[in-house]
This record gives sequence, C-alpha cells and structure tokens, in this order.
Amino acid sequence: MRASQKWKIERIVYLALIPISYWFIFFFINTYSDAVSLNLLLSNFVNRILLLIFFVISFMHIRIQLIKVYEDYFNFSKIKYLSLITDIIIIFSFLIFLPALFI
Repeated sequence: MRASQKWKIERIVYLALIPISYWFIFFFINTYSDAVSLNLLLSNFVNRILLLIFFVISFMHIRIQLIKVYEDYFNFSKIKYLSLITDIIIIFSFLIFLPALFI
C-alpha cells in the first residue's frame, strides 16, 4: 500500500474515533454502576451498533499503531510475523466480544 493511502486511512480512522469515543465515554458514564441500566441500554439496537462501530474502529486504530511500531523497530520478516500475530489477536478479541454484544 502506498504511503499516501496509509495516511488517508489513518486520518479517516482517527476522525471516526473522536466522536465515537465521546459516545463510548458517555455510554459508560451512564451505566458504570448498574448492570440493569447496562442491559437496558444494550437492549437498544442503535446502542449495540454504535458499540460495534466503536470496537471495530478501535481495533483498526490499534492495528495501525502497532504496525507503525513494528516498522520502526523490526526488519521486514519480523514485521510480517508480528503483523500476523497482531491480526490473530485482534480477530480473537473481536470474536470474544461479538457474542457478548448480540446475545
């Protein structure tokens, strides 16, 4: 991928992360003390979708930042290996999260 495409993708992810992070903070300020209110808020389909979007964007942000670190400190063969491990961990984390959101 060209550097300009990577830069555009990074900026889009960063811009998307700003409003969805504010929503996420507001969401959990309202529900942090009570499991009943958390269940009530998660019963709303829009909140579920927004939470899903938050986690997708967050995982993309994590991946982009880790790849930058790998590129700075490791050679190309290790970058591919570490990138694969990162992708597996992110996918595994996402698969653990999805059933909790939609059950």
